[in-house]
Amino acid sequence: MVATLPDVSIRSDPSLSLTANGFAVDRSADRLGELEAANDLLGDLTALRATMKERGYLFFRGLIDPQIVRAARHEVLSKYAVLGEIDDRYPIESGIAGDGGAVPAVNLRAFSESVRSGYWYRRVTDGPEILGVTRDLLNGNVRIFEMRWPRFVRPGEGCGFHCDGPYMNRGTDRIFSAWIPLGDVSPMEGALMVLEHSHRSERLLSGYLQSDADRDGLQWLDDDPVSVQDHYGDRWLTTEFAAGDVLLFGMHTLHGAFDNQSPEGRCRLSSDTRYQRIDEPADPRWNGANFEGHGGSRVFYPGLGRWNNADFQDEWKDVDERGRIVLRGEPDRDQH
Repeated sequence: MVATLPDVSIRSDPSLSLTANGFAVDRSADRLGELEAANDLLGDLTALRATMKERGYLFFRGLIDPQIVRAARHEVLSKYAVLGEIDDRYPIESGIAGDGGAVPAVNLRAFSESVRSGYWYRRVTDGPEILGVTRDLLNGNVRIFEMRWPRFVRPGEGCGFHCDGPYMNRGTDRIFSAWIPLGDVSPMEGALMVLEHSHRSERLLSGYLQSDADRDGLQWLDDDPVSVQDHYGDRWLTTEFAAGDVLLFGMHTLHGAFDNQSPEGRCRLSSDTRYQRIDEPADPRWNGANFEGHGGSRVFYPGLGRWNNADFQDEWKDVDERGRIVLRGEPDRDQH
């Protein structure tokens, strides 16, 4: 028998405490605001570009058919369930965290590729909806980065604050990131948050954004949401995301995520993808027949309790020649 989820409302209770990296988020009106939808600008190229320049982001409600997104959610979560990352006493679509018991035994390189190449997942990330908007923004034909970042965020996990530029800047900087919730995602469950007006911060533009993540060994810019606000921008902006929503932003927009504090133990599932003009140079870390990201011996598999981002270990895991995970501080696994 499939278990029933507890009836816990987390959507609108202002008494619930939101955190990011363990730090409290100030929920006062001048510190936390709502993303402004831009659906009325679709098809108006001039307005889309002007609004992206002004806000540093564009947020669309229901840009993608929710049924397509839910199909992608089921496809991806079914694969995580094989690793024990989903508790099979509940419906797979609920995304209730399991113990991940099979993770050390599998070929994570093959697993990661299977998730990124799924039919419904690709229909979301490579679909005409996002390609059309990014083509309008960039005034030309676009390509999607060959690396796609499906993100599975367990309860208790989060994300440090950063801009995408230093991780993507070895080609053009005319790139847009798309954050796509694969299902409904509330702030309490780890929704994305962007810092208002941070794309105009001279402190970021003259310092951090001139860096290269690999060359300079970057960790997260900061963990504390209040400190980040005081240094780089104004309000944190977020919303109650629903399946079909899409958030686009540029390389200079500072962002992060709330901690996943789902009272049901639900994992957050989302996707990050990048889009640029097809006739401009692309960062070789994420493109080409044999792109290697942050190193060919690593696999994108976020989480597992390593959150200092030292040498990208909280998101990129060392694996052996058979693709099996090798966590830092552990002895080498017997290869026989």
